[in-house]
Amino acid sequence: MQESQQKVIFQKDIESEIRAAEADQRNANLSNKTIREINLSEKEINCGLDFRGSVFLGSAYLGKSTIKGDLILDNAIINNTFYLGEAKILGNVSGPRIAVKNSFNMVNGLIEGDLNLEKTNIQGFFSLNKSNVKGSLNLKEIRVMNLETPTGTVKGDVFLQRATFEKYVDLEGAQIDGMIDFEKTNIWSFLNLSNAKIKEVLVLRESYIKGDSLFEGLECQKKIVSF
Repeated sequence: MQESQQKVIFQKDIESEIRAAEADQRNANLSNKTIREINLSEKEINCGLDFRGSVFLGSAYLGKSTIKGDLILDNAIINNTFYLGEAKILGNVSGPRIAVKNSFNMVNGLIEGDLNLEKTNIQGFFSLNKSNVKGSLNLKEIRVMNLETPTGTVKGDVFLQRATFEKYVDLEGAQIDGMIDFEKTNIWSFLNLSNAKIKEVLVLRESYIKGDSLFEGLECQKKIVSF
């Protein structure tokens, strides 16, 4: 572990850096840190948040928060749940190669820019149900795996029901242990599922895709399609 990651920082340290960043009109620099756990739910944050390379020892909660900038998570590790339900992010979400060890949930959220989770590994489910992403959704080579818990298995499902993506959705080379559900999803550009491997069902019931749908090399147990 890098020397900069040896000291664990806490909620008060994060809030102090956010206040300083807001005053200086810059991103909050929380990169390459070891973070115990954070709860920024229902807060208005007047700057971007840079967590690149950081390790979260517990969960990260940003439900119903507003982030007036980018959320940067490149190469971060979240050892529990990453929750963004009903969050509004007024910039991009950048998270290639992150690792989440207990689900990524952004139900009913808003992202004004792009969402990039290329080559990310998620144990448990991934959900953008009812969310609006105004930019592109890059899930190329994402890996969503089942999570075994003492009380049972959390299926490695991808939920995109009733979501709106105003540019393309790219899942080329994705590996999904469960299902992918696009029921009543709107995609204003193309959908790419080339070479994706879905162990269970692909649902495209009542979805709208303005551009092409690319399925070359797709493997799945079953497709449920109706437009």
